[in-house]
Amino acid sequence: MAHAITPESTPSETAVSPSPPSFRSVLGRGVVLAAIVALLSFVAYEGQSLYREWTVLQTDLARTRLTAVVGYPGIHPHLSLAQYPSNWFHHEGDHTMLWGGWRDGVHTWFRVGRGEVERAWLSQPRGRDIQQAIDRPLVESGGGTYWGRVPDNASVIGDRLGGVETAYPVLLLDKVGIVNDMIQEHPFLVTYNSFSDTEKDRVTVYDPVIEGHRVTVGFTGYSHGDAPVFYDRGTESLWVPEASGLRSFAGAHKGAELKLVDHPAPVAWSRWRSQHPQSRLVVGADRSSPRPGF
Repeated sequence: MAHAITPESTPSETAVSPSPPSFRSVLGRGVVLAAIVALLSFVAYEGQSLYREWTVLQTDLARTRLTAVVGYPGIHPHLSLAQYPSNWFHHEGDHTMLWGGWRDGVHTWFRVGRGEVERAWLSQPRGRDIQQAIDRPLVESGGGTYWGRVPDNASVIGDRLGGVETAYPVLLLDKVGIVNDMIQEHPFLVTYNSFSDTEKDRVTVYDPVIEGHRVTVGFTGYSHGDAPVFYDRGTESLWVPEASGLRSFAGAHKGAELKLVDHPAPVAWSRWRSQHPQSRLVVGADRSSPRPGF
């Protein structure tokens, strides 16, 4: 009788179930997790504290840069304690006399045609050249001692004059009021009026040439409204800014006008420097020589 052949039977595999974690293992993992959470909490807390300290430090550094002493050479007021005389405005024959301050122990006067100036037009005198104009600029181009000291956020007046990019620090202009500049053998007159209503209108550039002759300008110590009254070195005629230019209203140049070139607006030094790395920067005044007489 034939027997059915069946495959050889094999013992079934025994299922192995994982053993439960030990108490020591669970405790170790918990300690590690707790340590990680504590470390993250510490980092988060200290990170906020460090960020606040970093922010304060950056603010202090910015303030320090803004208030750093650049030390523009030759830039200082020409103050006088001299009292102006009671007759600071008076007439002598065909002339009107305006007190111009003390020089070498004596009074100096502006002399113009009688009736060319009315007393009501002028402020009381403060003295000629109490703001000392720059007549011979000290300049750095593309770098230098003072170039590196100007704070990044300091305002400068940047303009292209005579084909040359030139910057005038606002702090410097506020001290001197006037820059009689010379660029590529062409003169430019830069004036600053801190009382102007808008920042852009505070700085004006003029072409200081009359009939082929250069005019250099100083401050009379008088104002007409909010506008400073200037005088020219050669004839001591009196000048005031108007919309079209700088106009002479009294003296030998009466009726003459210096043409307006530009009303440049202020810009941050860092921005101007990055855009014009070879710029010309006015950094002071050479006071070693007498003022020009033209």
